Amino acid sequence: MAWIMGKMAHEMGYQTYCFSNVAPEFIKEAIDVFYDISIFEKERIRNICNELKVDGVIATTELTIAIAAYVATELGLPTMNYNIATLITDKYRNRECCKKLKDLKQPEFIRIDSEAELKNIGFDYPIILKPTSRGGKRGIIVVDNSQELNEAYKYAKENSQEDPVIIEQYITGGQEYSVESLSCNGIHYIIQVTEKITSGPPHCVELGHQQPAQLSNQLRSKVECAIKDGLTAIGIDNSACHTEIKIKGDEIYLIEFNARPGGDHIAWPLTELSTGYNYIKGAISIASGTFAGVDYSKFINHYSGVFFVTKQSAYLKQLLYDCEKYQWFYQRNIVSDQLQTLEHNDCYNTNYIMYKAEKERPNIEGII
Repeated sequence: MAWIMGKMAHEMGYQTYCFSNVAPEFIKEAIDVFYDISIFEKERIRNICNELKVDGVIATTELTIAIAAYVATELGLPTMNYNIATLITDKYRNRECCKKLKDLKQPEFIRIDSEAELKNIGFDYPIILKPTSRGGKRGIIVVDNSQELNEAYKYAKENSQEDPVIIEQYITGGQEYSVESLSCNGIHYIIQVTEKITSGPPHCVELGHQQPAQLSNQLRSKVECAIKDGLTAIGIDNSACHTEIKIKGDEIYLIEFNARPGGDHIAWPLTELSTGYNYIKGAISIASGTFAGVDYSKFINHYSGVFFVTKQSAYLKQLLYDCEKYQWFYQRNIVSDQLQTLEHNDCYNTNYIMYKAEKERPNIEGII
């Protein structure tokens, strides 16, 4: 995400500065000035940004949301409320905030701080365990019975960065979606709804994304209203947000909020390919105080998508090499001829096929 934010900021006429001590070279190449500084040295970053007189501060991952809000607040720049930013990655806290919302349903859930508390689970299997503050589907695992529970807890905990684990009743059936939104001064703009292709249990890895989601106008409107209510409830006021939901029948269930643009190529380039709106530039303009709202009348209604070619989707392997001959072809990425089994999202290190089309969604799976 830092790479594309640097690229888009340059197109907007900004000079860019990046703070990290783990960034790969391709990110550094997209930034004007790179500071080899731990993201947790927030006072040092604040001092440097103050000297530079930066126009805005933006987070690229869950780990940097609170730091970005701290620095921006200290410099008097537009940002999410810092106190909210320190809590916004907590999935349990966000569920608690949304418990009373009518159109954003909740599965049963409980927070577990130790293995001994597993005995307190009082709802039916299957259940899903996940770290309360990790993104990218890391540490997620679904179990069907109590015999699998202790090992599943250890798996989630190993990926939790010492955070508690949230356990939820797993909603069987239905279809997963994600919603890209921008919020400025508490006003929410829904940019796009993405239909997900997932591996299902045990790790629910995302194997593909297609835009726009195939929803009726009535259900799309219901989704937009539900997400706006959820964003207000958790305190999103000046930020991009990637919200994951599952729809079963006409009921919308919250999976999680992520107060940053969606990964896996969703925020870019898929959203721009399908709507004509540059979502990343919108997020940057919120951080820099230049956001002027969203003119939906200028949106296009095209189709875009990405399919990750892994062991879970091995049927796509031949298409990975043949996809250039189709009109819908946009981009492909070949990392290895040996397909890997994904346990968490890793879009840049995974084989993928990306498409764009103007008139209708191509039947990629039907080509095989």
